[in-house]
Amino acid sequence: MNTKNVLTSAGLSLLLAASSVAQDAPHEGRQHDTELPQISVIDKLLAVEASLNAKKHRSSEEEWSRDYEDLYQRSQRNGQLSMVNGGGKNDTMNALALGIKASDAVLALKGRDVEGLNMASEQIEQIALKLGASKKELGMADTVKRYADGKRWLDAFMALGFLQRNVLYYLKENPEKKPQAVLIILGGWMQGGRCVTSVIEKEYTDEVSNILREPRLVDLFKKNVDDLPPEILKDPLIQDIAKQLPEIRKRVAVGFHDPVKLEDVKWLHQTFNGFVMRILPKPESKDAPDKPATTADTTPPPATVTTPAATTPATPATPAKPAAPVAEIKPATPAPVAKPAVATHEAPAPVAPPKSKPWWQFW
Repeated sequence: MNTKNVLTSAGLSLLLAASSVAQDAPHEGRQHDTELPQISVIDKLLAVEASLNAKKHRSSEEEWSRDYEDLYQRSQRNGQLSMVNGGGKNDTMNALALGIKASDAVLALKGRDVEGLNMASEQIEQIALKLGASKKELGMADTVKRYADGKRWLDAFMALGFLQRNVLYYLKENPEKKPQAVLIILGGWMQGGRCVTSVIEKEYTDEVSNILREPRLVDLFKKNVDDLPPEILKDPLIQDIAKQLPEIRKRVAVGFHDPVKLEDVKWLHQTFNGFVMRILPKPESKDAPDKPATTADTTPPPATVTTPAATTPATPATPAKPAAPVAEIKPATPAPVAKPAVATHEAPAPVAPPKSKPWWQFW
């Protein structure tokens, strides 16, 4: 099999498994598991690809990478512990944030964004350590980064899946931490829903909208959220999510081949977006942290410099300055030092801008 299509094939197997949870009607009397499965945004993204390939004349992974890179840049959130709602001290928010960053990592991987994938992996590791995981469970984080640096995308995809599985397994095996596993899956589902609904809203057709059909999965979320410990259920955000789950189910519980209405797609996007923003309020900033950037924008030093500039020309002592020989010596000495400093600063700049204008506009 062509290596280029292996990732798609692996993802399709995940999609089929997820679809059996989301779409098949249960047989009479069949006993089914009430534990949430390990789900990924890639399931829905591959279904979107399959629905739009003919329309967009796409047939390979690489042809989608620029679109996913744009989706990642528009959707990713800053998962540094200090940026999580609660400043990294609220384990409920930390677990939800870890799930969001897991979805971000998949988008970065699909967009072939090495820097984005490495950043997401590092933040996943930081949050997981805060939740009590050890280096033993997080060994795959370094593996993901190594494969990403080598552009070994299939290996990075598999390592990312193992990383998520190891963290969830650790949490599920520790009874007092099991609720955090539910919150991680919930956070990843909300960020995935936020991204996918933005795409479907812009590329709406009856067929594409049916991808959102997943009443049984929402039922699983409802049961698992209702079973969370009382101290977690007291959290205002968890209460709001629990209240909205029945309405979310109502809007995605359509017939097997029926569309999800466009107004419902928009409502779902706004709902998921609102929840994600309350967990991770700020997007990633590759150039500088948010606070210094804001301070720089607000500070008005140019106005202060303008005032003396107006006074200086009026002074008759101005011609005396060019006569001084010291001015000629100064530029010669610092010039070689200044240039390398600028060159080093400019090196990462080409990474930041997007590669090209994609086929959809998300926000």
